[in-house]
Amino acid sequence: MTAGATAARRWSRGSKPTPTSTSCGGTAIERAGERQEVRVKLSDYVIDFLARRGVSHVFGISGGAAVHMFDSAAKHPDVTPIFPQHEQAAAIAADGYARATGRLGVAITTSGPGATNLLTGVCCAYYDSVPTLMITGQVATHRLKGKNDVRQLGFQETDVTSIFATVTKYAVQISDPATIRYHLEKAYHLAFEGRPGAVLIDLPDDLQRAEVDPEALASFVPEAQIATIDLDAEIAALLPLIAQAKRPVLVLGGGLSTPRIGSMLDQLIDRLGMPVLTTWAATDLIAHDHPLRVGPFGVYGPRLGNFTVQNADLILCLGSRLSQNVTGGILPSFARAATIVMVDASRGEMDKFDARGIAVATRIEAQLDAFVPKLLGALEAAPPRDEWLAKIAHWRAALPDDRPGPAPANAGFVDAYDFVDKLSDAVPADELIYVDTGGNLTWTCNGFRIQRGQRLISDWNNTAMGYALAAAIGAAVQARGGVSCIIGDGGLMLSLGELALLARHKLPVRLFLFNNHGHGIQKQTLETWLDGNYVGVDAPSGLSFVDVVKVAEAMDLPVVTISRSADIAAKLREVYARKGPVFCNVEINPAQKLYPVLKFGAPLESQMPAIDDALIAREMIVPAFVPGAPPKHSGGAGV
Repeated sequence: MTAGATAARRWSRGSKPTPTSTSCGGTAIERAGERQEVRVKLSDYVIDFLARRGVSHVFGISGGAAVHMFDSAAKHPDVTPIFPQHEQAAAIAADGYARATGRLGVAITTSGPGATNLLTGVCCAYYDSVPTLMITGQVATHRLKGKNDVRQLGFQETDVTSIFATVTKYAVQISDPATIRYHLEKAYHLAFEGRPGAVLIDLPDDLQRAEVDPEALASFVPEAQIATIDLDAEIAALLPLIAQAKRPVLVLGGGLSTPRIGSMLDQLIDRLGMPVLTTWAATDLIAHDHPLRVGPFGVYGPRLGNFTVQNADLILCLGSRLSQNVTGGILPSFARAATIVMVDASRGEMDKFDARGIAVATRIEAQLDAFVPKLLGALEAAPPRDEWLAKIAHWRAALPDDRPGPAPANAGFVDAYDFVDKLSDAVPADELIYVDTGGNLTWTCNGFRIQRGQRLISDWNNTAMGYALAAAIGAAVQARGGVSCIIGDGGLMLSLGELALLARHKLPVRLFLFNNHGHGIQKQTLETWLDGNYVGVDAPSGLSFVDVVKVAEAMDLPVVTISRSADIAAKLREVYARKGPVFCNVEINPAQKLYPVLKFGAPLESQMPAIDDALIAREMIVPAFVPGAPPKHSGGAGV
């Protein structure tokens, strides 16, 4: 080969590049002291770049502007393309893959509708801080409309970068093949840097098939990070607050999963000695039987967690943005006697409460994987919290849990909490558990007894119906163990086609359909606010359902149905005895409520169904909420 000659790079699955070609980013061939140029197809370079960073699977649907990307993926020995039925599922599968592996999740689509269909899944990753990369095919550069006053020039041309700009950390259209390394490296860096999130590269078709010299490509060099916060000083100021508090709580949020910090968090919990409250996104960060775990709190949270947070005098909040789902809608009523300390990678998440009713006394902008070890190293042994912990134990017995008992023997359905309770006993210790949204998420997060080593994952902030099935597929393609998927009938109808993917790849997914024949959480909302005037929430009010059992059977999935309380345990053993996919239809009481729940306008301690005002007054330590009163801090008053 003479200098400047082209050696187009090709490989077959299971083989490695030949000696006459260079691995992307590797060392070029030297001959007689002169580097021999080795050129590769740009789409090959992109796929190899991803493979070298641990990406084992990419998700997407082929199309005219993506054929080169999928051709390269199919030929690479270390990458497997997976083809869902919808691009939304591809983006969500990439999200589920990233959450399970800690590696970059990747989806590839064609231009136009192929790209725009990614949007919901991109929002899931962006709002939950999940590192994903969307590669969208685009029309050839000479067909881009540019500044022409037309809506489209090329067929299926869409201005993708503008559409995705507000829900990605980086969205760029490649205009010069020589910049591909720079933009890939920058996108990869930003996907993980700081608060992780989604990134997007829009790649015109003619550039995908262009050839580049990997050794000549310009690289991306991140700017040096300059520390602006003295963590030592921040922690020194925090220590007296922790030592003086009489009723402290530690709030764990989903930010502790991006990335997870493992045993350091366990050590911090034990060293602090505080009762631990979890947002739903932090459910799997502390085992259900840990002596300091109180559990979830919030609008749909149990009364125990709400009474605990409402009576705290110090809240140390790690990695939670304290969304309205946990504070309630009337912000001044939240933890009104507490000094609130927030630690978050995003300053904006802490500043957003200013002049809105919650006083955040201390704001520490820091990555939690940096903050936690610093705090752990500075802490002395925890002061005794016996009186406070005893009060919480008292509430555990004194407050109603609002759970109905098992359904009658011949009802034809089961109680959701009864099922979740028995599911807790059946799920293996190392299982990945993906949960959808609505009632199935509420019942699971409030009732599932999480074990150490299990992961419980959902689309916490975008809460897209249909998320769980596609995300479980993204995890299952590389899972060493099994994956459980919990989804409602409404969510399944939005992702029904992905059952075919389970069957094709024989993925180890146990799918549990919470089948209450309607949108239960919306029915309850209509009962609360619109006198139960159902519109579009069940079959009589306009929804269309199919016989999902027949659909699952038509896709060659084994089906198990649970419709009697007495059968739950045995049927679950049958489900978990299977190696491959299984579809479990769980008939849930169609009238089952999501109780307790907070109605807008009330503080967290006053959920529905209403309990006696005298009981609330007797059990609350802090004074009753008075609308219009400024936030107060207890100054460490005793229990």
